Amino acid sequence: MPYTEKSKKDNISPEIICALATPEGTSALSVIRVSGKGSFEIMEDVMLLERNRLRGMRRKVGNVTENKRIIDEVVAISWPEGRSFTGEEMVEITCHGIPSSVREIIELLIRKGARRAEPGEFTKRAFVNGRMNAVQVIALAASWDKEKDKRTYPGETEQVCRKMLNEIERAREKVEGNIEFGEMHLDSNDESIGNILIELVKKAENFRRIALSIEKSKRVVIMGPANSGKSTLFNVLTGKESALVSEEPGTTRDGSIGYLEIGGRKIQLCDTAGTDGFGLDKAASEAVIKGLDGTERVIWMSEGGRIPPADEVRSKIGEIIEIEAKSDINKKKNNTELIRISSFTGEGLDELKKRISELPGSMSLSGAAKRIEEEIKGAMEYLSSNELDMAAELMNEAEIETRRILGKGENIQISVERALAGMCVGK
Repeated sequence: MPYTEKSKKDNISPEIICALATPEGTSALSVIRVSGKGSFEIMEDVMLLERNRLRGMRRKVGNVTENKRIIDEVVAISWPEGRSFTGEEMVEITCHGIPSSVREIIELLIRKGARRAEPGEFTKRAFVNGRMNAVQVIALAASWDKEKDKRTYPGETEQVCRKMLNEIERAREKVEGNIEFGEMHLDSNDESIGNILIELVKKAENFRRIALSIEKSKRVVIMGPANSGKSTLFNVLTGKESALVSEEPGTTRDGSIGYLEIGGRKIQLCDTAGTDGFGLDKAASEAVIKGLDGTERVIWMSEGGRIPPADEVRSKIGEIIEIEAKSDINKKKNNTELIRISSFTGEGLDELKKRISELPGSMSLSGAAKRIEEEIKGAMEYLSSNELDMAAELMNEAEIETRRILGKGENIQISVERALAGMCVGK
């Protein structure tokens, strides 16, 4: 029997989400996901099923109807809390891949109490509910990243990380055993701690390379007033003339996007319209600022470094690299920490490349991987000077860092957030 308005109010969570999980457009079949407490009740209602028909792991073939009108014949597969992808009550609806039918079903679900899912929200719920760990989320997002030349399976990165964790534990235990018992606890043919750490460094270096490869490309945005040389710098850094260059204000309006690789790290570089423009130029610049999510780096350039970053940019971006543009025709300012850049003479370009290729902060996967590698190398140095206490301490820190990656990822929040934001709505 369909539920009443009272039961909907009392039992249905306002946080039931739904979305198309397969590509949009006409196809043989489409899959719609519904997740959250109350998902079963909604589906029982729209399919005119008896109460509790979809409780547990069940399957039901039937019609989705509204006011006795059949919208489509579907197969509903229910997953109970703790057994589904998200860890919540979840229903997957397989229907015909007719865009109008898919749209009607989703709109009906929303009228019954669900809401449209946000990008990556199903995966986010899986992460929050302990169905996925942080490194799995990042690796999963990388599987769909069109910018990646090489595809990786989500489980591969986690497996590499877990193997590294096991070796870190083994090395730490041996160091601590040596502190407690000296050489007495070692068999004559036991592998030396030094050799274990040498192999472990190789594993840590490999994991850092993997971390760099699966993270979203770092986005660097060139901003500043018109005619400060943004497009010229963009062309020099990317090695191609993608951006139009002119003395006329407003030449750059839609912006250009290019890629460069520095030290094995792929960087997405974005050219933008001048921040001091009018009309369409002003609208283009405001759209760029509105689209900043705080994970980018901004290169702020003005001729001679005379114009500071706009307040609205400072309020949204944590790191801004300020540069004195056109240094070949401007004298150096006194006591400035700005990088002097000339796209024509090459002054300052190497320093700028180094800055924009640096790791995106301590809260990234690659940042954590680098710390793990450095802690293991540091333990090797202390071991060589027989400072076992310090070696054990560094190995313990490396172990804690790795366990966090394989858990909620408190140490790699920025990478997790970027991975979730880059996913499609149905994922």
